[in-house]
Amino acid sequence: MHELDRIYEIYKLKQVYRQTQINNRKESTAEHIYSSIILAQYFLKKIDQKLDENKVIKLILYHDLCEIYAGDVYTLKRTKKTDENEQKAVNKLITTLPKEISNDLKIYWDEYLKQETLEAKFSKAIDVFDPIINEMHNETLWKKFCFTEKLLREMKEPYIKEFPKLIEFFEELIIEFKKRKIIQK
Repeated sequence: MHELDRIYEIYKLKQVYRQTQINNRKESTAEHIYSSIILAQYFLKKIDQKLDENKVIKLILYHDLCEIYAGDVYTLKRTKKTDENEQKAVNKLITTLPKEISNDLKIYWDEYLKQETLEAKFSKAIDVFDPIINEMHNETLWKKFCFTEKLLREMKEPYIKEFPKLIEFFEELIIEFKKRKIIQK
């Protein structure tokens, strides 16, 4: 495989579509990564914890590359098989992508999965926040998946619990979503 083809593999992420919507179309995984990095930049300036900004960006940048081969799986439909498929996809990417990128992919994928560092936990928190903000004007999707306050809390709170500013923001978001009738109690 020519080096140009190896580099092009990453561009395939633009063709992977998620459940989340942008106007009348599905959001690509590449768009999700972009907005997650912007969201991380916003919260990195607000949180009290000292985090390695460069590491956070790389964790977000690499955490969904597996979707090039594994595709996106909606949060409510994740299984053990999903995790296995994603790991196979990462293994394939490590052998396919240029060495300069695959080395970082391995490092940051493993760190993201282990969720042992504060940066990995923060990146995961951002990852679960991004779809909420992306979909805040799409009441149809909230109703389609029967999102309630209880379900939203069960799905998101475990990932944000270590970050008081994120919890504070989440509480404000819940209040606003109830006011807008996006979610039910």
